[in-house]
Amino acid sequence: MAHQDDDLLFINPAIAEDFDRGNCLRVVYVTAGDAHLEWAGGYVQRREMGVQQAYSALAGRPMRPGAPSPWKVSPVRAGGRTLHSVRLDNGPLRPDIRLVFLRLPDGGWSREAARRRSLLALFQSRIRSLAAVDGSARYTEPALISTLAALVERFRPCEVRTLDFANTALKSSGKEWADHSDHAVTGRYLRLATLRARPAERTPRLTAYEGYGSALRPPNLGAVLTARKTAVFEHYYIHDERRVSDCPGPYCAPTRRAAGRYVRWLERRYARRAPDPRPGTVVSWIGSTAAGFTAPELCLTADRGDVRTAPCAGTVHQVWRLVEGDLRTGGGGEGGGGRRCARVRGGTVVLAPCAGGSARWAVTRWGQLRTGGGCLTQDDLLRPQPRLRLAACTAADPGQRWFVPGAR
Repeated sequence: MAHQDDDLLFINPAIAEDFDRGNCLRVVYVTAGDAHLEWAGGYVQRREMGVQQAYSALAGRPMRPGAPSPWKVSPVRAGGRTLHSVRLDNGPLRPDIRLVFLRLPDGGWSREAARRRSLLALFQSRIRSLAAVDGSARYTEPALISTLAALVERFRPCEVRTLDFANTALKSSGKEWADHSDHAVTGRYLRLATLRARPAERTPRLTAYEGYGSALRPPNLGAVLTARKTAVFEHYYIHDERRVSDCPGPYCAPTRRAAGRYVRWLERRYARRAPDPRPGTVVSWIGSTAAGFTAPELCLTADRGDVRTAPCAGTVHQVWRLVEGDLRTGGGGEGGGGRRCARVRGGTVVLAPCAGGSARWAVTRWGQLRTGGGCLTQDDLLRPQPRLRLAACTAADPGQRWFVPGAR
């Protein structure tokens, strides 16, 4: 997660359902959720106490006034760093819960995040490293991804649930469909880490969930699930304030009802679906939601003499056929159809006559489009100057994942 409450708002009740099935929970919070307040002011600590109280309630072990906290400090070593972590031991017959806090600075809304020392600034190469607000560690981008990958390897999850890694609509909070930049970048880093991790067992299933933009979708949780989700969230919510004198200990009675604006997310949970390409299209796993949630998919597109990606529009310029190693455009039949093919020229992909071409394309088991010069790669649209290019093949690059119906 990016912040303490993203899991409770955008992913639950999936988390409670995981626990009910007997699965251990490992929740990693990448930022401190500090809202640019000083570490010594106590706001970060209140939010960390809040998620501890929320997960105690989720586990059916509600904390009591005046009682000692059931959470034990249990640091985790990962990626060469010692991370602050707490653990709730539910006994030998029930799964345990561990919360891990990296405490990187909160980026704020996007108009601020690009100027501040934030995850977005790190992802866009505006800064070289980012320090935790408590001074515990400093991360370059490779170090942060390595640390998250090490956590995946250590915890060996069967499922990784994270925030929306397709969203590029990052605007102010005045736009309900826009998402927090910390959500978007955390989801991207968790995706990279999951692809690069080498767990002892099988690779975990990766699921991303829409954030603030899910408010535009219809409510999809019934009354029972909404009530349980709300009750767990309110155990956290009572802590999410800047005044600590009202509740100095680890437990606060959940007497504050969640503000009305939170109802839109408490009634909803939307997993980001995998691309579902139309026949003949080639769809990238790198997504685009710059216009809200109406065009999440990018299709390989023939644009005059160039090949690029563009929002899927169902046009003939986005129809491709892989025939005997030729990646043809035009949607024609056998023989003369697809008069132009995707060819490699100087490390870039262009359109050229199919006859006599040297590029021979194939689809790998990871969904890569591979030719002799490498794999077709779409840069993440949040990166500086993203482009479609040919790069060395690696299954750890999400920009090399393509959905090609019927390809073998």
